[in-house]
Amino acid sequence: MAHIVIIGNGIASLTAALQLKKLVSDQDWITVVSEDRYGVLKSALPSVSMGLRSLKDVRVDLKKLFEKFKIKYLFASVSSLHPERQVIILNNGKRVPFDNLIIADGMVPAWDHIPGLNRSHNMVHSTMNADETMRAELGFKDFLLSPGPMTIACAPGSMDYQSAYQYVLNVDHVLRRYRLRDKVPIRFITPEPFLGHLGIGGIGHSNSLFEKEFRSRQIEFYCNAAIDRIDKTTVEIIYFDREGAECGRKKFNSRYGLIWPAMRAADYITKVNGLTDKTGLIQTNKFLQSSLYRNIFAIGEVVAQTSLRQAALEPTPMETGQPCSDFLRESMTSTVAGNLAEVLRHRYPCYEPTGNGFFMINYGERGAAFLAVPQNPPRNIDRIIEGRFVHIMQRTMERYHLSRLRAGVTEPIFERLIFRLMKMPRIKQKAA
Repeated sequence: MAHIVIIGNGIASLTAALQLKKLVSDQDWITVVSEDRYGVLKSALPSVSMGLRSLKDVRVDLKKLFEKFKIKYLFASVSSLHPERQVIILNNGKRVPFDNLIIADGMVPAWDHIPGLNRSHNMVHSTMNADETMRAELGFKDFLLSPGPMTIACAPGSMDYQSAYQYVLNVDHVLRRYRLRDKVPIRFITPEPFLGHLGIGGIGHSNSLFEKEFRSRQIEFYCNAAIDRIDKTTVEIIYFDREGAECGRKKFNSRYGLIWPAMRAADYITKVNGLTDKTGLIQTNKFLQSSLYRNIFAIGEVVAQTSLRQAALEPTPMETGQPCSDFLRESMTSTVAGNLAEVLRHRYPCYEPTGNGFFMINYGERGAAFLAVPQNPPRNIDRIIEGRFVHIMQRTMERYHLSRLRAGVTEPIFERLIFRLMKMPRIKQKAA
């Protein structure tokens, strides 16, 4: 009889809990620790921030599902983790013992890395979570009444380039629809060495694809750049050459700003000796099992990329955090669920994530689907498919994804077969 604790906000923790529920015995029990009652589809938050969709349409009621499937839950944040004593302490002082632990989340925004940033300014927003997104939506409504220059930026170390590109191309579409685009100069600031790098060295012709889109929409962009200072009405950026040497600064007015900050592991993770590597991310073996604490598993961006056994990316002049697509995150979740079930049966873990990447970015009326097998180059499959149908397909897949989660279904057989036909299985075959 084992007590499995899952730490995670939202859909990541829900998926892990539902998969484990089917794999472990009735004598084992699962507890989920989450700060939020609702799980949100993060890829849909840029649309919510522009008022294109309602927040209730892209979220899942975790409490309702946990009660339905008899999964214990605690809505609180983690204050500290003590692997030797096998206990976590919550912010309310409650101690939660565990036999096995899954860290399905653990990254927090590093707002303090942006000089001069004051979050009380109505100009600066983000879509990092549901609350931030609702604040961004209110700010965007005010902005439409009094339009002006707009700044969209990824900070060095950001891990969500997909959302940033989707936002900048969609906001251009929305402003044209409202006949306000002529009043809103749009600037895009990114630490990527070139447009379409996406934190993974680019996919196919992503560089020329995004350059063409940005130039045709008159979106001003700065690569190898970062915000050096930001205040209530102005943004100052600094940009670098290919060698990483400073080559210029620029200052401009901004009426509305949306920023994707750098991400770092939560304090309760980095304070544990031997759990993380020098970058502050959890070091695991190929089974996503902690290298030091074998009863701890990890999922998502908090896992050091070296653990996924992928080729190292070429160094970039500025830090570009490596993203974790929804497909890769689900691959890691299935891997951890399968391996933990093996461990509970007193067997060796034997599943590995494939490390493949698949995601879609819509432009308002069109979109592009990106397929990378594996996610880091060199790749076996490196493909981009463009068209209006991608925009429709993304919305359809988001609705499908939410509906199956609301029904408590994590990976239907037909979905598994489709990805196998695409030569993109989520996990590697069980070792003989």
